[in-house]
Parts: sequence; structure tokens; C-alpha cells
Amino acid sequence: MSFKSMFQDIRDAMDYVHDSGCLKEKTLKNLDKYLLKDDRIPLLLSRIREVGKIFLATNSDYKYTDAIMSYLFGDDKKDKYHEPTRKTWRSYFDLIVVDTRKPLFFAEGTVLRQVNTDNGKLRIGTYTGPHQHCAVYSGGSSDIVSDLLGVKGKEIMYVGDHIFGDILKSKKRQGWRTFLVVPELAKELSIWTEKSELFNELKSLDIFLAELYQDMDSGSSEHPNISKIQKQIQKVTHEMDMCYGKTGSLFRSGSRQTLFSSQLIRYADLYAATFLNLLYYPFSYLFRALPVLMPHESTVDYVSVDGADTSKALDQQLKHIKREYVSA
Repeated sequence: MSFKSMFQDIRDAMDYVHDSGCLKEKTLKNLDKYLLKDDRIPLLLSRIREVGKIFLATNSDYKYTDAIMSYLFGDDKKDKYHEPTRKTWRSYFDLIVVDTRKPLFFAEGTVLRQVNTDNGKLRIGTYTGPHQHCAVYSGGSSDIVSDLLGVKGKEIMYVGDHIFGDILKSKKRQGWRTFLVVPELAKELSIWTEKSELFNELKSLDIFLAELYQDMDSGSSEHPNISKIQKQIQKVTHEMDMCYGKTGSLFRSGSRQTLFSSQLIRYADLYAATFLNLLYYPFSYLFRALPVLMPHESTVDYVSVDGADTSKALDQQLKHIKREYVSA
């Protein structure tokens, strides 16, 4: 069985459970099991609304969205007089759009229609009126959202959990700021910290491999035997991958980045295990990434105060590795 056919089988199965609605039916019957409730969500959204606007764009229909959001925001709670709490989840958003059909939403989109929140049915005809607070719309496009809210481009920060359907499309089509939610990040960071010695060993092997060719040029007739080093690199890489599970790390394979990782760096302005991390920063905070050296820049030697100590430590590490391979 080829990887292509395996992918197609899994893709067909996932499309079926979404299109048939059986996945959502199971979820709605046991919300406590499938949803992680966090009281910080209303707090964060309330603070954001004090300084800006918030919109919700989801591919789900209104009935499913209302059930999920009511659970997360505690709309089902009753006060001491057994009356439902007055502030509903819709009040936290300036604009709510369901049935968006992302990534089509970021291209030509679909017809914008208003949703009757009493029964979940769509009103007849295309909605062309002004923006109504707490109203729910179906379909539309990212252009319509920008027009209704009166904002565009970098004025919008879009939070999503799909690298292609959310982040890449919103960045390339609209130029929005992007925040990618990667739940796996928490586990990845934990393993990265615990197994840092494996990555350091891999870096040392890469440096040692480069040093074998250091004094050679196009006129050299020697062919260094690098098979042992290559096998060791493969061994350490495999050991690192297995620390993350059978499918390896989401972000890297050995010392190399995965396709997902490279797309994340290119298209996501921010990324985290949860968007709730924004709660711990002022909204005026300036996020800046560390400078990343390109290959031609990383090969240039810099002289620094502690450069001698760093060079000495690296030399000792390389000598240790050389002794291992010479004796082998």
C-alpha cells in the first residue's frame, strides 16, 4: 500500500465523519468529554473588546456553533433565581459568521445571509444592510468581514488552528496578522527540554562532518569515509524522532525543519499552544522574533568577548567525537 493511498483513505474517512455530521452528533452528546472549558476565555475577550473589535468566523453551522459556545461561555448556567445568565456568548463578539467554507471564505466567498438565531434557519435573500451587533451571518467572505467591521490588512489579527485554511490563506489573500494555535507545542517544548543533549550531539556531528572537508578544495583527490558519521547521524535523528512518538516531531526531523515548520515561520506572525497566552501581555506589546541567520551568514566567524571560551568548549567536544571515530 502506497503512502498516497493511505493518505486518501484517511482523508476520505475524515471527510465522511464531517460531511455526515456523525462527529458533531457525538460531540454534542458528551460536551464534558470533548471540550476543555476555561474561565479565562470570557475574561480575555472582554479585555480585547475594551480596546478593539472581535469577530468569529467558523465553518460550522449555527446550531453546532451555538451549542459549543454556550457550553464554553457558561450560557447554560443559572443564577440563584434559576434564570439563565443574561450575558450570552454572542455578546462577546462584534461580528459572527458561520458556514464560512474556509478556505473559500478568503477567496470569492459565498452569499452572505442573516441567521435567525431563534431557529437557526437562514433568512431569505442576500444580506446587504449595515452591520448589526450580536447578529449572526452565514457565508460571506473575508472582504465582507473587513467592510462590515471597517478594518483591513494589518489592522486585523486572525487566530486560527489550520496552517493552510486559516493562516496561509488569510496572510496571502488579505495581508492579515496571523496567530496559529498549535496544541502540540506544549508537548514538543517539554520533550525538547528533556532531550536537548540529543540535539547538541546532532549539531556536533554536523560540525565534525564539515571539518573533514575543511582543508580540501576542487583539486583534492581524497575521498573521506563519512559512512560511519552518516549512520550515527541517522541513529541520533531516529532517536530524537521517537521521543515525540511514532510519527516524530511536528516541527523537525533531526536538525532539519519539517514542511509544517517552514510554513509556520513564513506565514504565522505568532504561534502558541493556546491563544489564551495573550492574556499575559499588554495589548500594546511589540512581539519581535529573534534574528535568524541565513546559511551564508552563519558561516562567518564573529569575534566576541566570550568567543574564546565558546570556541574552546566546542574544540573539546569535537576532539572527543574525533577520538570516538578514530578508535572505531
